[in-house]
Amino acid sequence: MIRFRLMFDKDKEVKWLDQMATDGYALKNFVMGFYSFVPCEKGEWQYQIDIGQGFFSVKPEYREFMEEMGVEIVQPWGPWVILRRHREEGAFELYSDVDSRIEHYKKILLLFKLVGLMELLGLIFSVYLAVKASEGWPGVFMLAAIVCVFMNMIVRTKRILNGLYEQKGETPAGYNGRRVSALVPVGMLINSVNLLLQDRLPTPVRMVMMIIALILILYGVATTAAGKTQ
Repeated sequence: MIRFRLMFDKDKEVKWLDQMATDGYALKNFVMGFYSFVPCEKGEWQYQIDIGQGFFSVKPEYREFMEEMGVEIVQPWGPWVILRRHREEGAFELYSDVDSRIEHYKKILLLFKLVGLMELLGLIFSVYLAVKASEGWPGVFMLAAIVCVFMNMIVRTKRILNGLYEQKGETPAGYNGRRVSALVPVGMLINSVNLLLQDRLPTPVRMVMMIIALILILYGVATTAAGKTQ
């Protein structure tokens, strides 16, 4: 069985993989948003996602350490490593104390910042090329949607870190970051598809898609500005 999902939140991804295992499907591999599952005993596995020290690979000492813990490496993907362990072996937690969780989420925050910065630079360059050549706007809106997603993940990760610092009795650094409404990137993606298929779609359909995209973006911006996003 294959499922397609674009997930940037590793905590939600872990919960989803756990639920799939509870329903009797174990992850086999993952490629570009496509998750391949095979049947397993219901509730047989529980999952975690870690940040490895390599890129699309893990070091031998990391693999050996996980094997000693009874943990199976399902697959490394980019900097992420998908792990699983039999549920009968007890709760599966990689970082059980507050300090280790803080260090873990610091790494995640740094990763999101670096990738988000790269996407932002790519967006700026794409806008420059689109203005200069009067084409390439589908890619601009696509990159803008991705930038919004990474902005939200940075905000979410900082909030998690602040909560962990509070658990230690420390006062977290002030941060007034605000999540971008999901309507904004959705509207941008619709507009990107509309522009990409403009020669294949009837004019009335293109107009409707453009209006829908504009409404979503404007309402999403207004919602974000009003601080109604969580």
